[in-house]
Amino acid sequence: MVSTVAALLAFVGGVLVLVSSLGQGVAVGFLGILVGLASLLGAWWIYRGGKALLFPRARLSFAGFLTTGAGVVLFLLGFGLDAILVIAGGTLSWVATIL
Repeated sequence: MVSTVAALLAFVGGVLVLVSSLGQGVAVGFLGILVGLASLLGAWWIYRGGKALLFPRARLSFAGFLTTGAGVVLFLLGFGLDAILVIAGGTLSWVATIL
């Protein structure tokens, strides 16, 4: 259940980043699209890792690391709340590995 909420947070943040990066310049918009797609991929991995039967903790921790890293890059690019949603999804994925 916790991994589903984490995946949902990362998915919403990734979609918001993709939508907002379309209105920005070429360089920041292109980087935003790439990192937004990475956060969507991380959200998908979090969702699939939470449902896995084989090595679910390793999958969740890797997906959480990827998603948190993408969120930090997005925050440095200036995406604000969208990046915080992605970071929260990655961090919540790490919490799901403990539970």
